[in-house]
Amino acid sequence: MKTILPLLFLAALGGCDALTPSGLVAAARLDPLTTSPDQVALAVTVPDTVRLRSGDAVLSLAFRADGADMPAVSETVPLMIAPATTASPGTRRYVARIAPADAPRLAAAQSAIRALRASGTEGAGSLGVSVERGCTTAPLGDTLPISTAIRTDPDAPFVPLTRSVDAFERLPPAEAAALRARFAPCDAL
Repeated sequence: MKTILPLLFLAALGGCDALTPSGLVAAARLDPLTTSPDQVALAVTVPDTVRLRSGDAVLSLAFRADGADMPAVSETVPLMIAPATTASPGTRRYVARIAPADAPRLAAAQSAIRALRASGTEGAGSLGVSVERGCTTAPLGDTLPISTAIRTDPDAPFVPLTRSVDAFERLPPAEAAALRARFAPCDAL
């Protein structure tokens, strides 16, 4: 598990066509089993009508042994979302980090996966980030363009991980409708 299997802000959005070359290199350098949770920062760029708050996105780390139906290790932690900045006209960039209170849970999952691997257990790992909810200042359009970036060194710039992709187009229709429903008007919250 030397690479991120996908690292995207919405599960199932990824695809080789969405990854940037620099994002692929950055993902290959990140070892999700040894990188300290406090070193990882993720950024997502969305339309400027979308608002995300702490807890609206989660990070999941899992390991499934070959032939197993269920993961041997599975941990999900909410992400802290910093106030957005303007990325480009019409877009906002949110930076997400693992909360210090949740870092030990993620570190324990990393340790458990390392122990399984050390014992010879073969399998596949995954590290994913998904948006669970949010709100909008205007109705969502027909598309929901999202791009992601990653930083594992606080002194380094973010490296683009994925190009802008339409979340609604990438998801099956039922999942796209469910995602759309989780974005209520901000004034209704």
